[in-house]
Amino acid sequence: MQALHERYRDVRRRTQQIFDLVAPEAFDLRPIPLRHPLRFYEGHLSSFNLGMLLQGGFVKNDSEPELTRLFARGIDPLDTSAADKLTIQRWPERPLVADYIERVDREMERAFKSEIDPIYLHTAVEHEEMHQETLMYLIHRVPYEFKRTPRNIQSDSGSASLPASWIRIEAGSTRLGADPASIPFGWDNEFPQMQADVDAFEISSRKVSNGDFLEFLESGGYENEKLWSEAAWQSIREAQITAPPFWSRQDGEWRYDGLFKSMPLPLEWPVYLSHIEALAFARWSGCRLPSEAEWHRAFEHAAAPQAEHDNFDFFAWNPTPVSGQNGDLGQLVGNGWEWTSSPFGGFPGFKPFLHYPGYSADFFDGVHFVLKGASPVTPAALVRRSFRNWFQGQYRYAYTAFRCARDL
Repeated sequence: MQALHERYRDVRRRTQQIFDLVAPEAFDLRPIPLRHPLRFYEGHLSSFNLGMLLQGGFVKNDSEPELTRLFARGIDPLDTSAADKLTIQRWPERPLVADYIERVDREMERAFKSEIDPIYLHTAVEHEEMHQETLMYLIHRVPYEFKRTPRNIQSDSGSASLPASWIRIEAGSTRLGADPASIPFGWDNEFPQMQADVDAFEISSRKVSNGDFLEFLESGGYENEKLWSEAAWQSIREAQITAPPFWSRQDGEWRYDGLFKSMPLPLEWPVYLSHIEALAFARWSGCRLPSEAEWHRAFEHAAAPQAEHDNFDFFAWNPTPVSGQNGDLGQLVGNGWEWTSSPFGGFPGFKPFLHYPGYSADFFDGVHFVLKGASPVTPAALVRRSFRNWFQGQYRYAYTAFRCARDL
């Protein structure tokens, strides 16, 4: 419990550092139309933690149930009109919320010294770690004048990406999920562990880069209806999408709208985009996305799938050049979550958390897809083989990359 307690304190410190990246006036902004404004997330983390303490029986009564309900859960709509209906017209003043946060923090500190079931505390800690990444891609879209660049951010230097190569993965069985006895905590969708048979296939040695995707764009990929499903085509037409989410066109040149500044498009960085855009590129290039089971087979093949220098846990904040040459698989962990072709769902025998039943099951809907790996701002504790991320196929705000696969 002591180690988890220290982890909780580290998590709270980092969360505050993330909030400190933006000026106070930015907290009323709604940088992503499908999400609440930034101020929601301050209260949400504490509301969730208090909910865990209430369920665990450690806290008997909530003295401010209105705030707990208000900040209880975010939104995950399919379109902005649905999000608008759920928008709160007037949020509580931040000093009031700060008092609420301080009270919950005191209760959490007491809980770590009590006999409460650790599952409630593990759930609270990992929930906040996941939201740190959410905060980062929300803050990414806050105007630069409202942001403060941290001192330890890496420079934007890069190197040219070598051509990707195809890596043959032999047929075989792979393990998905986790054995509960092997990890101190996992989310309900990580259990029960299962085996999956995978046919032989080939997978790209590296993620698709901005330079690779620029070729697709300049070839008319966003105007070629045949590369998109009917729903995806309608989506990009309605949203007038003509380029990946962090790209912009200025004075006839492509630029990258980075976390803290705009820069010439780094061709060697991984391209971040939605599942439907990744599928269109794959069709254009004559390949496909790997399945979740194929990603695991590739992970087993990689010589060093989770090296210490991989780009996650705020190692570089920004992307770094894609890598994976000389017959090796590069960056399966870090530098951008990787889309798979697998719809998000439970493994055979799946059982939802009793204390958080809607965490996974609410998204077993066929429109959310599994991602594996990690991004530059994924906390290290979440970088485990069994961890499964997921987003809607049209969602294009997160740090989500991909690599290609193909049948033999």
